[in-house]
Amino acid sequence: MNAPRPTLPKLTVNRQFMREFTAAPAPCLGLGLVEVEDSQCALVALHLDQTLPPEVSAAGFAFGQALFGNAAWEVVHFAFEFYGFATYNVLINPSDPVARTVLSTMVETGDYFFFALTADNRVTAFRSAIAPDSLAGLKANMTRIQESTTSDAQYHQAVSQFRKRPEPPGTLLTWVCQEDTDYLDLTQDPLVLNPA
Repeated sequence: MNAPRPTLPKLTVNRQFMREFTAAPAPCLGLGLVEVEDSQCALVALHLDQTLPPEVSAAGFAFGQALFGNAAWEVVHFAFEFYGFATYNVLINPSDPVARTVLSTMVETGDYFFFALTADNRVTAFRSAIAPDSLAGLKANMTRIQESTTSDAQYHQAVSQFRKRPEPPGTLLTWVCQEDTDYLDLTQDPLVLNPA
């Protein structure tokens, strides 16, 4: 007799955020919020232009973060290494109100989700392994992130420079679904996802 599978919790996201995110050309990344078991967590959503083989999804990925910049500006760098398969990078402007809220929620709760939408329209959800030092870089720079005044021009210049010499080497994702704080409202237009 097979043991019953554990029931996975329902996930609630903003419907309009998901519409815009899934309509954006891949590869891209969007930031939002997700509600699970009556708590709000940060959501980092990747829309990939290729299919993740089951063994790659099962192995998970390494998630790195850093702050790049100088005395005048800063950007947040995320790197996602799907072991033996592909590496993706993205730069985020921390002065964006959506980014600031999501990054603060990520650091405050220590709990966050990754959604990976692949070319075959499958979505894999990964929940953070809550380890005390997993967000040490963001935590150490949270005051600077919250006070960031990085302009759009400075952000685009940072992206242009990074594209020439990405570190780690990999695909640079376009950051989408910026600036609209309505995407963070999970009460007005909720979309409930039932994980399988």
